Amino acid sequence: MAIYSLNISSASSAVAALSYITSMRVRDDARGETYSGFGRRERVAHVATLLPEGAPSGYADPERLFNAAQAAERGTGVAAKKIMVALPRELDEGQRVLAVERFIRENLTAGGYAATYAIHLDREGRNPHAHILVANRRIDPKTGRWAAKSRSEFALDANGRRIPVIDPDTGRQKIGARNRKVWKRVNVSNNPLDSKEFLERLRREWADSCNALLPGYAVIDHRSFKARGIERIPTIHEGYASREMEKRGGRGD
Repeated sequence: MAIYSLNISSASSAVAALSYITSMRVRDDARGETYSGFGRRERVAHVATLLPEGAPSGYADPERLFNAAQAAERGTGVAAKKIMVALPRELDEGQRVLAVERFIRENLTAGGYAATYAIHLDREGRNPHAHILVANRRIDPKTGRWAAKSRSEFALDANGRRIPVIDPDTGRQKIGARNRKVWKRVNVSNNPLDSKEFLERLRREWADSCNALLPGYAVIDHRSFKARGIERIPTIHEGYASREMEKRGGRGD
């Protein structure tokens, strides 16, 4: 029976997470540390990096990509998000790659995000799942540079008009440099990966990516049992359990 599982979390270290999911030996330039992949090479079935339009060609090297993503945060922001998805056993090896890449291209790289994914199997070749590491900034297709996570815009009132900044001493609108009127501004997110709505959409889109390849009797549903009116206790997917071990420093799956 096909199962559904998708979990999203933040990577405390994008480069360490890259090493973990790919079992590659990767150097973290900022920390001066090298990660050896936690000795799981025999269970990593496939690894690939997908880039958005305008991304530097050098970012096809995931080590360079995620070191650059970390450098863009200057040590203060989240450099990458981790997405873990269960791959239905009804999909063959080629279909697994197709499902994951379709999901990434349609929902992440199309919006400017770069990602590296790794498909994993357990020792018996069962429990197929994929780890997707996504740089937490979009790449500007015109410049090839990392885009800002937020932008400043004029705040608007209920009628769609700009809101003046009032000088408390005069009761009049403040005048700034070059004798210009000062208007209230707000920061607006320029990073959909940080929005709950976008992450909820990803849950639905993963189900759609798999269902396009699954036979009719094995379709999956992104909704919870409760939302579907099913009285059953959900199980924890093994890939999710291994992710929890990763967070605690274990070797995982």
